[in-house]
Amino acid sequence: MEKLTAIVERTGIGYSAFLPEVAGVTSTGASFGELRNNLSEALFLYLEKQQEDPAAIPEILKKAYTLEFKFDIQTFMEWISKIMSQRGLSEVAAINECLLSQYAHGIKKPGPKQLKRLETALHQFAEDLKAVTF
Repeated sequence: MEKLTAIVERTGIGYSAFLPEVAGVTSTGASFGELRNNLSEALFLYLEKQQEDPAAIPEILKKAYTLEFKFDIQTFMEWISKIMSQRGLSEVAAINECLLSQYAHGIKKPGPKQLKRLETALHQFAEDLKAVTF
């Protein structure tokens, strides 16, 4: 399955995203959830419009794909802080809380290894949450 990457950016009133692989498909939302829904709808409308000229559809959209959302660290930290504390995130990712705060405020930028560590820990945490039932 192909991955279609949406680049997420912070705006004055929420979030915006664009798809580098698909020129012209962009969307906005007041929350990340709204942005995800709106971007999926924009992609659906784009594909509907392209049915008039199927040759114009990018190859990636002719196969099975998933949407992946790529954040810069400051935008991510702002979004995640509405869901979990920096302390909780530092425990999940085993990263110093003070260092996470510096990332969140743009004082320091994490290197590729640190970003991968954070990403891997968050994905594992999400898998753990999916296994919980009540």
